[in-house]
Amino acid sequence: MNPAGLFVSATDTGVGKTFVGCALLRAWCAAGLRPVPCKPAESGCETGPDGLYPADGVALTAAAGLPPAAVARVTPWRFPDALAPDQAARNIGHPLYLAELVDACEAQRKGAQGPLLVEGAGGFYSPLAEEALNADLAVALGLPVLLVAEDRLGTLNTCLLTLEALERRGLALAGIVLNRRQPDTDPQLDNASALQRRTHAPVIELAEGITSDRAGQRVSTSIASGLIPPSAGSASGR
Repeated sequence: MNPAGLFVSATDTGVGKTFVGCALLRAWCAAGLRPVPCKPAESGCETGPDGLYPADGVALTAAAGLPPAAVARVTPWRFPDALAPDQAARNIGHPLYLAELVDACEAQRKGAQGPLLVEGAGGFYSPLAEEALNADLAVALGLPVLLVAEDRLGTLNTCLLTLEALERRGLALAGIVLNRRQPDTDPQLDNASALQRRTHAPVIELAEGITSDRAGQRVSTSIASGLIPPSAGSASGR
């Protein structure tokens, strides 16, 4: 297990991976670190003056304090269709392979002077490349996983299924981020306590409307700046 970074994944798409990733990158920079981000494949990119515009990749690049041109290395694979990257790649006649994504991430890690933060696409078991899932990229890179989930009813099921998947693949869980996105969420809902009883990893709650700076402080403090993953062992406390 390589402690020098994190793989940011999620229980589903659209739950706040990029928000959490950017917040953590800014916190690392504020702590004097020099993090390097990589979201090797991004789909649903709109066309801009310089071609396909990877909004998530651009946000991660800026959060790490890198020049705009660095996005070419942060997100080298970009696709217009808002589909899983493997489908989006096939739609333009260019099948995407796991080895290409691993190479892009390793190129960022090589010579880096700070932690590597890799963001997947979609959920942990979402297809990412030909015959490969986000989970396969996490395994290939050997990074502990920071799991992001929306803090809502039904999250316990998807979180526990993902924890089981992490355990089966021998991946360390750096923490679970419960990102509350809806202001009308039942205030009695307490996913954090239920999850904390079932895992030894930190469970971090982000309130609806929390600022990026505050979110980054909470996440980085809870996971020891992402540089010291939990001891080897099962991801869950079952």
